[in-house]
Amino acid sequence: MGIFDNLLYKLVALLIAGLLWAAAQGVGDLKDSVDLRVSYRNVPEELVVVDQSAQEINVQLIGSRSGLRQARQALTDYTVSLEGVKEGEARFAVVSENLQQRISRSAKVTARSPSQISFRTERVASKRVPVRAALEGELPTGYRVTEVRVEPAQIVIEGARTGVRRIREVSTQRIDLSRLRASSTLETPIFWDVPNVWRKDGRGDPVQVTVVIESPAGPEPDAAVQEG
Repeated sequence: MGIFDNLLYKLVALLIAGLLWAAAQGVGDLKDSVDLRVSYRNVPEELVVVDQSAQEINVQLIGSRSGLRQARQALTDYTVSLEGVKEGEARFAVVSENLQQRISRSAKVTARSPSQISFRTERVASKRVPVRAALEGELPTGYRVTEVRVEPAQIVIEGARTGVRRIREVSTQRIDLSRLRASSTLETPIFWDVPNVWRKDGRGDPVQVTVVIESPAGPEPDAAVQEG
């Protein structure tokens, strides 16, 4: 049997095979979109980012199935360098060419939204503030609190200038007096609800709160340290 026998059938079979392969590879133009997480780097040491206009960028794509698959794997985030920015608002264009360079030629970026991202920065400030023990609940009848000590009594906070200015003191986690029957020293975390402010020493150590309680029979000795 020669190679030219049943040539028409062979050509048809070859054409069908080619079409099936093309379909499997996704040669035709398809559309897709991906959401990229917005991040930033190279923030000047004296500044802190307090706001940004978008958390994600939506990118519209067109291309082959395999090209779109590769694009989805490559396009996960969009990082902006804030090197050299000044305090206030800084705007950056979302450049399609930068996105295109990260994907294969079998896919193309057709649109992105938003087309611009802005960041707002503030100068970093710091100050020393007192730590207040947040007491709640009531002691049994006849018992009373005669003294409350916090160690350390003050901490240094740091962060966005407007946020630091708002904080006059920080407080501990709430301490329920109804659970105490004697003088106690408790370890408890501190917190505040102002964003973009942190402890300057970078530590998250709890503070020690000593609650001195006087019972009807007289002052009670300090109990062992316990967690608040």
